[in-house]
Amino acid sequence: MKTAKTAKTAEKASPPGKKRSETRDRLIQCAIDILVSQGNEALTLDAVAHAAEVSKGGLLYHFPNKEALITGIIQHLIDNFNAAIEAELAKEKGDEPGKWLRAYVRATFNSSQLPLALGSSLFAAVSISLNPETAKQIDAQINEWQHKLYNCGLDPVQASIVHLAAEGLWATEMFEINSPNQALRKQILERLLDMTRETH
Repeated sequence: MKTAKTAKTAEKASPPGKKRSETRDRLIQCAIDILVSQGNEALTLDAVAHAAEVSKGGLLYHFPNKEALITGIIQHLIDNFNAAIEAELAKEKGDEPGKWLRAYVRATFNSSQLPLALGSSLFAAVSISLNPETAKQIDAQINEWQHKLYNCGLDPVQASIVHLAAEGLWATEMFEINSPNQALRKQILERLLDMTRETH
């Protein structure tokens, strides 16, 4: 991964739009790094600006307050997960029922899981800084996933069982609670994918 200094140098040769996008991405990554290494209390706008080697004014251009920064982090994680779903969906052939759910399950299993430090710090930050608009944003994304889940061509009960099992695995791994070993994890994935191919 580029250091802040290297990325900053590269930005100088970038078009304005790309430069702003790169700066925003670097600020979000530095904020995530702070949450992981130091926790929510250390996540201040000054700390993020310093870590990213961006002026305070430059940070405020993208994130006028901590709430906006938390919203940016959440959207960044959602966007990454949606990109992982699309990458898995591209591997599916034909229009068999359960296509989207299989992509969702694989993305859940294959994507880098949130480190425990990030998950707990992010939850702490959200409980303090989450505003109504951000809550609506999260709800809208969950509703979109659920819509695709219930319209993937499978029995809704069967699809929900697979979805909830994948989410449960994600939670146990994020919080490091009785996580299955790799051999069992692989078997769970295969069983869940088999369930997406069962039609009634």
